[in-house]
Amino acid sequence: MKKVVVLLLSLVFVAQAQNPLKPEDKLPLSPKVKKGVLKNGMSYYIEKNTKPENRAELRLAVNAGSTMENDDQQGLAHFVEHMAFNGSKNFKKNDLVNYLESIGTKFGPDLNAYTSFDETVYMLQIPTDKKDIVDKGLLILKDWSHNLSFDSVEIEKERGVVMEEWRLGQGAMERMNRKTWPVMFKDSRYAERLPIGKPEILKNCKQSLLKQFYKDWYRTDLQAIIVVGDINVEEMEKKIIEVFSDIPAPVNPKPIKVWEVPDQKDFRVAVASDKESPYNMIQLAYMQKENNNVTKTYADFKQTIMQELYNGMINARLSELTKQASPPFMFGYTGYFSMVRSKASYGSFAVTSNGKEVLALKALITENERVKRFGFNQSELDRQKKQLMTNMENQFNEKDKTESKQLVMQYVYNFLTGEAEPGVENRFTYYKDLVPQIKLEDINALAKKWIGNGENAVSIMMLAENETSKKPLEDDIKAAFNEAQTNKDIKAYEDKVINEPLIAKKPSPQKVFKTADRGYGITEWTLGNGVKVLLKPTTFKNDEINMQAYSPGGTCQYPEKDVINADFSNSIQDESGYGKFDATALEKYLQDKTARLYTGVGTYDESLFGNSNKKDIETLLQLVNLVFTKPRKDSIAFLSAIEKQKAFLQNAGSDPDQVFGDSVRYFMSSYHFSAKPTRVEDLTKLNQKRCNDIFKERFLDPSDFMFIFVGSFNLDAIKPLIETYIGGISASTKHEAIKDIGAKTPKGTYNKVYKKGNEPRSRVNLSWTNAFEYNRKNRFEVYALMKLLNITLREDLREDKGGVYGVGIYPAMSYTPTAGLKITCSFACAPDNVEKLVNAAKEEIAKVKRGRQ
Repeated sequence: MKKVVVLLLSLVFVAQAQNPLKPEDKLPLSPKVKKGVLKNGMSYYIEKNTKPENRAELRLAVNAGSTMENDDQQGLAHFVEHMAFNGSKNFKKNDLVNYLESIGTKFGPDLNAYTSFDETVYMLQIPTDKKDIVDKGLLILKDWSHNLSFDSVEIEKERGVVMEEWRLGQGAMERMNRKTWPVMFKDSRYAERLPIGKPEILKNCKQSLLKQFYKDWYRTDLQAIIVVGDINVEEMEKKIIEVFSDIPAPVNPKPIKVWEVPDQKDFRVAVASDKESPYNMIQLAYMQKENNNVTKTYADFKQTIMQELYNGMINARLSELTKQASPPFMFGYTGYFSMVRSKASYGSFAVTSNGKEVLALKALITENERVKRFGFNQSELDRQKKQLMTNMENQFNEKDKTESKQLVMQYVYNFLTGEAEPGVENRFTYYKDLVPQIKLEDINALAKKWIGNGENAVSIMMLAENETSKKPLEDDIKAAFNEAQTNKDIKAYEDKVINEPLIAKKPSPQKVFKTADRGYGITEWTLGNGVKVLLKPTTFKNDEINMQAYSPGGTCQYPEKDVINADFSNSIQDESGYGKFDATALEKYLQDKTARLYTGVGTYDESLFGNSNKKDIETLLQLVNLVFTKPRKDSIAFLSAIEKQKAFLQNAGSDPDQVFGDSVRYFMSSYHFSAKPTRVEDLTKLNQKRCNDIFKERFLDPSDFMFIFVGSFNLDAIKPLIETYIGGISASTKHEAIKDIGAKTPKGTYNKVYKKGNEPRSRVNLSWTNAFEYNRKNRFEVYALMKLLNITLREDLREDKGGVYGVGIYPAMSYTPTAGLKITCSFACAPDNVEKLVNAAKEEIAKVKRGRQ
């Protein structure tokens, strides 16, 4: 029988190869998924996937969100979602969450939901090694779909939780969104149906309104069950048919409506500022006539690839702009994407510093105009194609190691939007067929199609309000737009590349002279230069290698006056590049490769983090070698790094959350200089030579570094590369000792209050510190205790009292310079509830100390 199945599958693939898809052909669904529709109209998708083993991802997708709300229901789509966890036909009150936690499911990571403008999706991960658990998982989805209770007592409890979620979202960004959203989505339902809703409705809505929304929109023709995991597909299909078929189909259902975003003839501008905003955000959107960003046909798929190529190339140019000595923005992005289901946009976005708002807008428009007038270069397209194919090949190589959580959402979107999901095998085939066909003129034509002359375009500015910067007026922005669009001095982009190897001459290798078995499949090598390397080959991924390296040292080696130079040494060096390659040249060199390497300088150590596939492992090791042997000194990169850091810091003191976090850290260090928040004026203390020298000191000698490699490698294959690029680094016998800088947690009991912000919102941190013997047993017990307390605190503060949206308690265990334990409980709430909830949290912890079962 197996031979027959294999033969049939082979014939299918041969037929597909002999009959290539036509542009108008609809893309097939992945051959691995079983899709069906019950008689009542409910859809289902089932796929077997064994990563992780004995687990399945379950989803209930509801094709209705906040845009379906009546005027008196604003926020109730989201409220209904909350009620799904507070009582149903088969799970009373909090029984659902209690049961799932009893089988190891975590509230949040494994059990959650979201509500957006157009959809509501429920997410659940369950074990599959016991039939009764799988059966209950499906029963939970059925109750969500059709059997919610809406108990009046539970509604009142959850009302407080929903209001706390609303409260969490209050702040500068929310206030500015309220001002700019109606301009972006003028005359559209989306301008007036933010999913969080209106507080006056959330506080006062009646049970009947919640039930009515649930009845109108939670119905079988708008729902799908998606199951991906370690299951038997045939058995799961039978079970879905058995469990869900008795849900009645809707009678005279309310029509589902696609809410349009009307086209506008004019160029629209919205400027909002806020005293609590930490950033200046600039957005420019060329609204498209329709949303053609959903992939359904083979022609759509080609268009999607072209969009990926375009987006990658223009964003590489924007990244290059951020590396100027005085960059127009600290971050920029441009791309073609769906804003909402009915409207696509070609948009640009940037974060910039005070006073550079108009300059940043001009820079975005200029780069768009540059592409529109002159297009991209063939060399840019060639690199981007290679990068795209490298990424796609990696996905294909890991097809049997893809997590179910990733796969399941692809089928959710297939149901909700019609987005094709042909499967990674088909997708890889399409890429190999289509990418070579795409010509430079095809890509360059997109800019002329997407970028208009101001009609149906929107510029949004959300700015930090302060005394030193003047907010641009609408006329200023329109003038800047016209000036940049009509600028005749814009020239074609010159693609500068270095066509040389990273390392011109390979280092002389130092052989492994000592090998030791460390247990658990770990091999230790000692190289000829004294460097130690730990290696553990694994099969978790088919083609992925991860590397880390650590050395004792860090900023603790320097006096207070030098700490700021030490703190910024690695970020400035990463901006400067290595060898002959500045940061931009290095990005271009690595664009079609998987090798990436990051440096770090902490308080007590310096570190390297990197990864690659097998093909690019030599490149990764070459980068490691360059860090130790050829860090570049680049004055432009130094100035650029400072300018970007200024933009990040100049309004940090305006953000209540930032101020709270900085203040707590500083206090918990007993006001030690190492924890003092960095301010803009501190950047004047940075010295380029000193930053460069400190980086070299941290990464000059690999003697006391421990290198660790984990992944899909062969010891014999990787050995000569490690001997060459790590063994080939000059090393001494130097070993640094960690220095205790004297940052100690204050002794005693303190009650610190920091006042900042305009909204009625409080953040609370409760911290306990103690001595701690750092070992595996104690770490395990601490983590177990935290899991227990996270459950009990959520049950009391959220479910019973309705006082918080979320509460968490987490440990920080240290072993350097001395062993210690800090436990922190944190939550946000209404100011009037702080004392009550603090006492409640302390009481829950006391119950556990007394021996709560």
